[in-house]
Amino acid sequence: MAKRAPGLTVFQKGNPSSLYSLFGLVFFRTQFCSFAVNRCHTVSVKETIDLEDLVKTRCKSGNLGLDEALGHFDSVIQMKPIPSIWAINHLLGAVSKMNQCSTVVSMYKQMLASVGLHPEVDTLNVVINCLCRMNRVDLGFSVLATILKHGLQPSSYTLNALLHGVCKYRSLSEAVELLRKIEEKGLACCEITYATIINGLCRAGKTCMALEILEQMYEDGTFKPDPQCYNPIIDRLCKERRIDEALTLFRDMINKSVAPDNFSYNSLIYGLCNMGLWTRALTLFEKMKNKGIKPDVFTFTSLISAACKSGKTAEALKLVEEMFLRGVKPDVVTYNSLINSLCHSTQWKEATRLFNRMLDEGIAPNVVTFNTVIHALCKERETEEALSVLELMSQRGMRLNIVTYNSLIYGMCRTDQWAEATRLFDEMVVKGVLPDIITLLTLLDAIFQGGMPEEAHEVVEAKVKYGMELSKITCSMLIDDYCFRGKMDKAKKVIDLMVIKDHVPDIASCYKALVNGYMQAKRIGEALRLVEEMIEQGVMLDVETLKALRGLRPKKACCIECYIDTSERY
Repeated sequence: MAKRAPGLTVFQKGNPSSLYSLFGLVFFRTQFCSFAVNRCHTVSVKETIDLEDLVKTRCKSGNLGLDEALGHFDSVIQMKPIPSIWAINHLLGAVSKMNQCSTVVSMYKQMLASVGLHPEVDTLNVVINCLCRMNRVDLGFSVLATILKHGLQPSSYTLNALLHGVCKYRSLSEAVELLRKIEEKGLACCEITYATIINGLCRAGKTCMALEILEQMYEDGTFKPDPQCYNPIIDRLCKERRIDEALTLFRDMINKSVAPDNFSYNSLIYGLCNMGLWTRALTLFEKMKNKGIKPDVFTFTSLISAACKSGKTAEALKLVEEMFLRGVKPDVVTYNSLINSLCHSTQWKEATRLFNRMLDEGIAPNVVTFNTVIHALCKERETEEALSVLELMSQRGMRLNIVTYNSLIYGMCRTDQWAEATRLFDEMVVKGVLPDIITLLTLLDAIFQGGMPEEAHEVVEAKVKYGMELSKITCSMLIDDYCFRGKMDKAKKVIDLMVIKDHVPDIASCYKALVNGYMQAKRIGEALRLVEEMIEQGVMLDVETLKALRGLRPKKACCIECYIDTSERY
């Protein structure tokens, strides 16, 4: 029999408008219940017991389907004599694990409409948990009011579910206030209660407050913090790149006889890898294994990704082999890191081998995987193989994005396949993928490289102009990008090819960008010649460019002042 609460008036004081006044509400039935006529059929006691055993066995089997669960539920609530409530608890729990929260609430409504069925705290806990997961924390508190109304004692699970819901969907201030009221009223709580509020605070970036609650747990002495209390703080500190503080807390955890778990080590290994401290991460990895804690795919992927970013491809491949030896299956993120690293180190054949191995193992590549392989093949001028990978990508129903098209267009331009490059350009536009600045610069690079037939030259140039119109990319943006990458000669060719020839609207911005680019590259003579060209074209220098010119070296001063005076007269 469930324990009765010491009093029914808890939480009834305080501001009625606050969330916690919901503890006193008992309107759940009026909102949720529509009392139906009971449709019972009489069976023997043995049949009732047999059904209860069947329900228990099927719920624990792990392969109970939703339709079967609902069928058993209908049988239970229509049976007379009424089966024990735990049979319904098993079914509600099983359906909840299927993420069918709204179905659980519907089942609860039917249960309340059945004569003789009286929910226990465990029953209501499942309902509260589902309501909170549905972002209906308000109704979760209404169910809590039902528990109190019937003189039942809410368990720590009840309050933990509500606290988690408040942390996730309401405000942290409400969650902290709820924890305070739970402590004041002496209601059931546990380490998970504190771990829940600590996790909520850490997710919101309130690491200092989380540390205060951890210290408070030690001061009160009621509950000893467990790894779930430390892990969110360690994880947050690592994500904030406060790795030394995270390691200090980790050592403090061990000194206080709290054994770190897989999550603790994974957070620190990820944090060290994220800081580029791969060797220290590897040392911690060895300690983790020596402690008998099994590394998982996240552990290995963190180390492999860091090794790849540091150019340690050989070490990364060794870690993959260790994964297989330990029975840990790499995932798509693991493979993406390796393939990307191999491609960057021009080991595209090894990258392709890994890609095929990935397919053989039944790990579905994502768009990042395909784009990486396609780009590597195009870089190596293996355009036929790249198009084969593209076909595989299409067969798997993946939508090609701008990165895919840019890589392919780049590959076609490198191999002088102008018709194929422009065909891909047209295809991407038709599919609603707008060209970006990289697309246009790739085509311009091909034009500037020379050797393109006149007919192809005109087509590619037309595609560049069309792409600029589609994506609202101006000539000055193209020039800016070339200048930023130090490709001043190509930036000047944009002026020659498009600005002077077509008298584009942003001609002044184009000249300004190029003059600034020359000055930053310390090619002052060319900057001055361009200023002269601007004046000949009737383009006036703006105030910023004039100031920049006046700030150049003294030995150029006379020449500069001459240009400035000429510009100002115009």
